[in-house]
Amino acid sequence: MPFERFTPEARKVVVTAQEEARLLKHNFIDTEHILLGLLDAPDSKAARVLQQLGYDKEKAQADIAAVVKPGTKEPRGHIPFAPRAKKTLELALREAQQLHHTSIGTEHILLALVAEGEGVGTNVLAERIRPLSKVRAAVLASWEGSKDVAADPWPAGTSATEDTVSAARALAGGAPVGSHHLLEAMLRAENSMAAKALRELGVDPDAVAAKLDELDPETTTDANPEEVAARTMEIRLVDDEVHLILRDPTTVTIAKKVTELSNGPIRGVGPVAGMFVPLWRSTNQLLQQIQGVLEPEPEEDESSRGNVAKIVRAVLTPRLRR
Repeated sequence: MPFERFTPEARKVVVTAQEEARLLKHNFIDTEHILLGLLDAPDSKAARVLQQLGYDKEKAQADIAAVVKPGTKEPRGHIPFAPRAKKTLELALREAQQLHHTSIGTEHILLALVAEGEGVGTNVLAERIRPLSKVRAAVLASWEGSKDVAADPWPAGTSATEDTVSAARALAGGAPVGSHHLLEAMLRAENSMAAKALRELGVDPDAVAAKLDELDPETTTDANPEEVAARTMEIRLVDDEVHLILRDPTTVTIAKKVTELSNGPIRGVGPVAGMFVPLWRSTNQLLQQIQGVLEPEPEEDESSRGNVAKIVRAVLTPRLRR
């Protein structure tokens, strides 16, 4: 990911995250390392917000040590980002854009860490700061210079509300959160009042999921071009080839024009390969994410997963195994 729009402090967070991963002998940079990187700069806006909420680097180190084991070998050279860490940095850009900010600061990374909803960084924060929406409220208040946080699109709520909203964001991926994402997340939120009431009324989460899959989103007010296009996509394995299929009319029209101009298929030959790198990265990240949802986890790991991760897994797994 390019870091041109990151402030010097935000870039330092990324560098520190790599150092934290190296100290833990991890061969990847994940959300827990980003959290440690944020707290390593005590004068940054993100660190000040977390300190205001009673959270510091010493607590983060203890919390992370309780759920993440150190590696056994010292990593060498550049340490790559794990999929969730990549997603967090991408969400930081989106947070800055939504707030009409021209640069990405530590506070945008913190907002993204909370919005990511599944990684260790989010989960350890959620255990200490309840509801987790307090983090976003505090960041917005720091900009406004007061405790007035009316600009927060998700008001502060209970733990169940926070889990539901975070899970809905995760289910929406890069698209806007729809009422269907909220509905499924709410139904799967364990021990929430809403989920209990609906189940006692005979509402079956699996039946709701099946009905939502039948509906055409374009006939509802939840329609958005990203999700409509994504619903037509497919990944197939044909012999030793992975076929990524896009069927939405806009992409097909552009592909036809490009094919005409190039007189045939486009291949990653020579410098053209560089144009394919983002697509390759995104595809591998998606496949790793799907693999993580589908693979059974050891009992001890399953018990340590956060509520949001459990909700997302419960919603996605049946669809992916059809």
